[in-house]
Amino acid sequence: MGLLSTVPVLGACGGGDSGAAAGPTEVRVGVLPIVGAAPLTLAAEQGLFAAGGLAVRPERVQSGAVALPALVAGDLDVLFGNHVSTIAARSKNLDVVIIAEASRARPDNFSVVTLPGSAIQRPTDLAGRTIGVNALNNVGGLTVSAVAAAEGVPADRLTFVEIPFPDMANALAGGRVEAAFLPEPFLSEARRTLAVRTVLDPCSGPTAGLPIDGYVVTSRFAEENPDTVQAFRDALVEAQRRCADRAVLEPLLVSSAGIKPETATRISASAYPTTTDAAQIQRVADLMLRFGALPRPVDVNELVLAA
Repeated sequence: MGLLSTVPVLGACGGGDSGAAAGPTEVRVGVLPIVGAAPLTLAAEQGLFAAGGLAVRPERVQSGAVALPALVAGDLDVLFGNHVSTIAARSKNLDVVIIAEASRARPDNFSVVTLPGSAIQRPTDLAGRTIGVNALNNVGGLTVSAVAAAEGVPADRLTFVEIPFPDMANALAGGRVEAAFLPEPFLSEARRTLAVRTVLDPCSGPTAGLPIDGYVVTSRFAEENPDTVQAFRDALVEAQRRCADRAVLEPLLVSSAGIKPETATRISASAYPTTTDAAQIQRVADLMLRFGALPRPVDVNELVLAA
């Protein structure tokens, strides 16, 4: 069960602000069931979106990269996605803008893990091995490549295999991959059930504190629905503030994500910023350029929608 699988639709009357008088404005949000998106669940459960006249309808996606075409096509209004996908899309002239940050990395939010008996003991052992990530050419591969490079492993010695996060532990246990990139809550659950070992923290050293993901819309949607965008951001900022409290976050993970209480207490929570810092997100674009994920530099200031 994902973080957003139990969020109710509070009402619906179309994606624009013009229907607000007749009821709450429906906002279709594509989202991953990971801890970085927990504030979205809280904002819905505690009526923060409703107070702003919004009815948020979450729709689970495999990754931001996979769901971006649906956003651009108008099948989603807002997308929770990692910054790598968003920056790559913008470099290809897709109509996307960041309206809010979702999370920044803290130690142990993500890990590259192996099974207890694996011969992979340290980052240098990843050379020539298969590593599961939820999407190719994305945040997992980028952060792993950056940290592995700092350990002396060239990016061209890493082999990534695309596997959705909910299937990752089974893929590792079944030998389909030799190591796996896992975020919370999948990381803590894999530690509990498979006793996996961390061989590399993808958000350490050159990627410490890296902005990971955010909420994205098309510029057209933002221009046509400024009140909806602002109401969404206002509710989210308050939810981000509340989720910084472990006493709030842990019960939310148990009630909304089906995470066992003993797992929730061990989860390394993301940092939930209440402002959006283009200079920090620029670090992601710069890493992408360094590792060949961008053909040319991208100025993130042009990608972030001012509050």
